[in-house]
Amino acid sequence: MRMTFFRRIGRHLGARLQRVRPVEGYDRWAATYDAQPENVVFALESPLFNQLFARVSIEGKIVVDIGCGTGRHWPEILSRTPAAVLGVDPSPRMLERLKDHYPDARTMCAEGDHLPGIADASCDVIISTLALAHVSDAARAIGEWCRILRPGGAMLITDFHPDAIRAGMKRTFINGSHTIEIEHHATDLERLRHIATDYGLTPLWVAERVIDESVRPLFESAQYLKAYEKHKSQPLIFGMHFTKP
Repeated sequence: MRMTFFRRIGRHLGARLQRVRPVEGYDRWAATYDAQPENVVFALESPLFNQLFARVSIEGKIVVDIGCGTGRHWPEILSRTPAAVLGVDPSPRMLERLKDHYPDARTMCAEGDHLPGIADASCDVIISTLALAHVSDAARAIGEWCRILRPGGAMLITDFHPDAIRAGMKRTFINGSHTIEIEHHATDLERLRHIATDYGLTPLWVAERVIDESVRPLFESAQYLKAYEKHKSQPLIFGMHFTKP
């Protein structure tokens, strides 16, 4: 099993499994995180993010990227000329990598569900990609994001699909002789919608992406079509767009 796909969501053959909390996991992953050309999760998430991102205007606005990591989506964000972008991540090493790419970046090392350094109603757009399931309490996180979002603002979320988690898929990577599994939590999409509406947010768009023909070449190049047939049609990624009235 040589594919990055299995490093991301499954166990690598022969590697010892080690489960860790998100900060430790991403600190250890940071050095190689950007070098994943065959990552199936990224291959499905990136076009979905672009669809979400096209739905909002960020020109001249304040954007907070929660769980920003190494700044994987910052080329798209910065190309739209926001007034400011703040990257928030609990992993110091991931933020160091982001700073390597963007030396002038404004960053905050903080858990996504506890942002006391950001004032109420102080940002126009919240972006969170592949991060929410690493928070143990999704309601607490969305409540905190709603607090810092201005009326009229947008919240864009993508994440690992809860059905994939329940199907046994894991967020993992290879570190030496270990498969590192990063703690994550499944929250049903309907539950997320209810949490958001309880905080006064309005859901505008929800989409899911499954393992399909678009990513078959990644399995084929790794000579692992058996895995493709096994996981074909499995929901892997979802995206949500909310607004704050």
